[in-house]
Amino acid sequence: MKDINDYKLTDTVTVGEVRYWLANRDDTAKKKIIMLIDHRFTNRYIKHLSTIDSGFLMMAISCLTIETLESFKQGEKNTNGKSKKMFKDFFLSEKSHFPDFSGICNDFYSDIRCGILHQAETTNAWRILRTGPLLIESDKVINARRFVEALEKSIEDYIKRLQGEDWNSVIWKNAIVKIEDICDNCEETK
Repeated sequence: MKDINDYKLTDTVTVGEVRYWLANRDDTAKKKIIMLIDHRFTNRYIKHLSTIDSGFLMMAISCLTIETLESFKQGEKNTNGKSKKMFKDFFLSEKSHFPDFSGICNDFYSDIRCGILHQAETTNAWRILRTGPLLIESDKVINARRFVEALEKSIEDYIKRLQGEDWNSVIWKNAIVKIEDICDNCEETK
């Protein structure tokens, strides 16, 4: 049976290495953890979005990404029962990349995120296109390509904030909670 510390979080990074970095907390560890976080977002979500020719699928992946990013930012181990708040907080904190979305965050959550996740379609007459402006609220239209571009900028900003803050900052304390949980999730619970 494999030791939990040997489980890989990426092709090259093991749980044991991450736990070592978290215990060590020096500049090298900080850089490696930032690379791990960036790798997770890039390789699980972002790099695939450029190859997708479906606005619907782009938005589905974007919703996964938003909830994951916000759980890192807030230090939430999981978002069970908190998803609506995650989306609201995301759009409030990312106004520079998602102008006008703070006013529709509840609609976005229920009609886009929940519609896609639970019904495999948007609801309440919302449409996802791949042309035009980011949001046309009056027509209930979101441009998936521009949405993805804005989301990439949000991730870049998060990574830059991690690079600029020290281990004792709130952003790092929250990221560590999430990273420790990711490591713990590699263990069998049954």
